[in-house]
Amino acid sequence: MSSNNGKTPHKRGQRKNNLDIPQRLLDRLTPSVLETPRSTPREAEKAPQETLALSKLFNRYYAARQAAGAAERTLEDYRKHINWFRRFLASEYSGLDNFVPNRDVIRSWISHMLTVQKLKPSTINIRLRTVKAMFNWAMSEGIIKESPFNNVELLRVPEEDFQIISKAQERKLFNCCELTTVTGLRDALLMSFLLDTGVRIGECMRILVDEIDLQNRSASVRAESAKTRKARTVYFGARTQELLVIYLAWHEINGQAPNLFLNEFGQPLDKNWATRCISFIGKKAKISGVRISPHTFRHTFATRYIKATGDPFSLRRLLGHSSMEMVNRYVNQDAADVREQYEKFMNRGNEQW
Repeated sequence: MSSNNGKTPHKRGQRKNNLDIPQRLLDRLTPSVLETPRSTPREAEKAPQETLALSKLFNRYYAARQAAGAAERTLEDYRKHINWFRRFLASEYSGLDNFVPNRDVIRSWISHMLTVQKLKPSTINIRLRTVKAMFNWAMSEGIIKESPFNNVELLRVPEEDFQIISKAQERKLFNCCELTTVTGLRDALLMSFLLDTGVRIGECMRILVDEIDLQNRSASVRAESAKTRKARTVYFGARTQELLVIYLAWHEINGQAPNLFLNEFGQPLDKNWATRCISFIGKKAKISGVRISPHTFRHTFATRYIKATGDPFSLRRLLGHSSMEMVNRYVNQDAADVREQYEKFMNRGNEQW
């Protein structure tokens, strides 16, 4: 030791990291404090991750789709379909929502929808596609390594003939509308507009007055209003034009919103109201054998158009479909249509043998 200060000599710049802690302070530290080790960065990396809950996964997926600009109707379908799935988990798995299901759970859900809920394969596939899209997104984000839908196939949907409204049934529907009242005029206009344009009921309810061109008998479907997020122009006939002239005169004075279709108080209507309204008119007209709904009007428009023009490509643009596959479903002809076309084919030349 140095004779000057009694301290151990050390070289200049040498680091001294030892502390001379008095024993009285060490005695005050509890054993738990002394024995608790500090975790190293490597040990921190090995810490168990938080359990991935289905509800948390959906919230992240919903936020991502919302940020991507998904339509409100699409977001509503996400909420509705995931709720159906969670109800199933609640009934069959004691309400547990703190796990990500595997393919056995998905197959059990399919069986439940088929045997217990008695749903159509097409309805089941719609729900499956929504939930499957969420897991596909989670895989692309690196949240999960494997989707529970791997090796799980959608159900085969039997090809069905679309129901269409005949001209006689159409006359019965319009006869139930009292054109001297605002509601009767509006209901007649709604049915005529759907039959002439083939637009989806949600798109129809979002059309604004400023998007109607009476002179050219056309209407614009905005991109934000369209299901496919693509703008398009649709057209209507003379009957719809005449009804619009009368209705728009009332709208100009009484309308409280820019939407085309309003109630008697001038407020905008939604697709649920329109669906119930059209169904009520169908019951009032005592029409049987055909489901009177906005989508049946869309089927009717598509079938009449393809029979009159034979052009599925322009029909695709009018309907607002992104692929010809959907158009082919809409224009599926019934047996009578096939027979009629076949007779035209066989009689085209009146060949004799």
